[in-house]
Amino acid sequence: MSIEEFEIFAAGQRGDLVRRAERLLQSTSAAEDVVQDALLKLFTMRSRLDDYHSPAALARTVVRHLSLNAIRDRKSVAAIDMARMTADEEAPDEGELAGRLARTLAIMDSLPASQQMIMRMKHVDGMEVEQIARAAACSREAVYAALSRGRRAIVERFKNRVEV
Repeated sequence: MSIEEFEIFAAGQRGDLVRRAERLLQSTSAAEDVVQDALLKLFTMRSRLDDYHSPAALARTVVRHLSLNAIRDRKSVAAIDMARMTADEEAPDEGELAGRLARTLAIMDSLPASQQMIMRMKHVDGMEVEQIARAAACSREAVYAALSRGRRAIVERFKNRVEV
């Protein structure tokens, strides 16, 4: 598929893709970001798009996967975000936030080496699961398991005020 053909394809699909992403993400701006990422991925593989029976179906699948990843990432951030407030709590000041971040990082340092490494790659370095799996020479499932165990340990130690 040529660049011009791809531009026509993308323009025709964009509205539908944004609507689909919006339904999953419940946010127009997040949906726009996901669709932009999806179209960029598809653009990089445009020379192979003609090999697919339905490039439009592929585009919808890519948007769905990226939307689900965005939802999962939001949940990950929420699980590790120790600065979350309850409705009756005052907004923490910068010093308190810095203290919470330092405590979270200290707890992260106390995790087993493999969990610690994977948590840092994901939440500090911002790497994707695929990248982490390649770097750590393990499966995606192992990365997800380590992230889950690490997050649970951090939340539990934070809630129970366990000193590190």
